[in-house]
Amino acid sequence: MMSHKVNIKLLLPLLALMAALPFTTALDAEAAAQKGGLYLVSTGVGDPDNMTVRAHKIISKAAIVFARKGASERMPELLAGKEIHDAGHGMFWTNGNKGNKPKAEIAAQEEATRRIIRAAVTAGKTVVILDNGDPAIYGPHTGYLKEFNDLNPEVVPGISSFNAGNAALKTGVTGGGSRAVILTAATKTPGDKGNDTLAKLAESRSTMVFFMDRNLGDAIKQLKTHYPGDTPIAIVSEAGSQKKQTVLQATLDTIVERTGNGKLPFQHLIYVGDFLR
Repeated sequence: MMSHKVNIKLLLPLLALMAALPFTTALDAEAAAQKGGLYLVSTGVGDPDNMTVRAHKIISKAAIVFARKGASERMPELLAGKEIHDAGHGMFWTNGNKGNKPKAEIAAQEEATRRIIRAAVTAGKTVVILDNGDPAIYGPHTGYLKEFNDLNPEVVPGISSFNAGNAALKTGVTGGGSRAVILTAATKTPGDKGNDTLAKLAESRSTMVFFMDRNLGDAIKQLKTHYPGDTPIAIVSEAGSQKKQTVLQATLDTIVERTGNGKLPFQHLIYVGDFLR
């Protein structure tokens, strides 16, 4: 029989290289596979097909979903079989609109939500908080990000009403005499504290976009302290919905009358600026 002598000196570098490589056991792989996560996911604005592919993938793998009422009817197949909870409005905000519920009811809902989310993520489940539009522009669920910061939540952005509204207007919002665009939810009157009253913002004569302003008549009065009365204004309602979307264009002088004394749909954006000419 032939004998083979092994040269240990030649094997030493190979052994050292093998020792330096990461060693993953079956238990390690299982633990990695069961790692849970928390996601704030936009489903886009308007029609369901405005959702991004990435958002669809994350929602598909979720075991638990927090959403506002009507989400299951809007996307029944995607949410079928999932554990659904009420996401509330303004949850975990120190201040803000929480749906005008009694404080005790809000506190109980927030505590129950804490228990559900932390237990699920610890158990390796994917938890999704659904929002429409872009949750970081004008969303009611950003309080979750601060409350569960230790879980390293991830935000999945989507098409906002601003994006969809721009598309509906079919013109560049940075055109015209101003290259600046101000996005605002300001409804303050000139007597309020702070520098973001409408009259103050209007000084720049920049293009301005309002997220669902509630008092059109008061807003127009403040804007006209700096914008001429013939400045174009457009109201985009139900942006992103092929069946419901509408665009109304007028001027600061005529818009209140054109809307029936300022009556607007709940979902709307207001654009003001020379880019509309």
